[in-house]
Amino acid sequence: MIDPHAPSPELDPVLDIARLQEIADLDLFAPEVSSILSELTFEACTKLGLPFGLVNVVLDEAQYVVAHHGIVGWIAEAQGTPLEWAFCRFAVRDRSEFVVENAQTDERVKDNPLVTEDGLRCYAGIPLITSRGHAIGSFCVAGSEPRSFDGLEMQILRTLTAEAIRRIERRRVTSAAT
Repeated sequence: MIDPHAPSPELDPVLDIARLQEIADLDLFAPEVSSILSELTFEACTKLGLPFGLVNVVLDEAQYVVAHHGIVGWIAEAQGTPLEWAFCRFAVRDRSEFVVENAQTDERVKDNPLVTEDGLRCYAGIPLITSRGHAIGSFCVAGSEPRSFDGLEMQILRTLTAEAIRRIERRRVTSAAT
């Protein structure tokens, strides 16, 4: 499936080699990463009243679920989605918050299988930007009903995103010291 919203490959930040190297250097696929981030996804779901919270890493061809709360079924088993299905890719590419209040009417995602097949209706994601300046993924929440996100809710999400990055970066410092 061709994504009409995707920038050309030579300009696509998702394909940036330094960004992909940063992901590898952070060893985000280690089992302990999920345990240090999962409580934050639970907290996001609880505070925002949504069923799904995720920390996703956006790779060059797929999105990998590093930590989550509320995700079951095939996404939990596969631990991710193809890149072209990943709402988080927009946050990474634009290095900015990406919000979808009603996925069924949003031109950017309305034909996405997560919307048409899995019933995703709302999404709010904040890019995970490391101290080295790389957008490696997104901290996000999602739900099965359309809804808006007010300023306080977005601030909660920003605060949890900052804590997720702090925990990720702390792992870098710890692993570099050993």
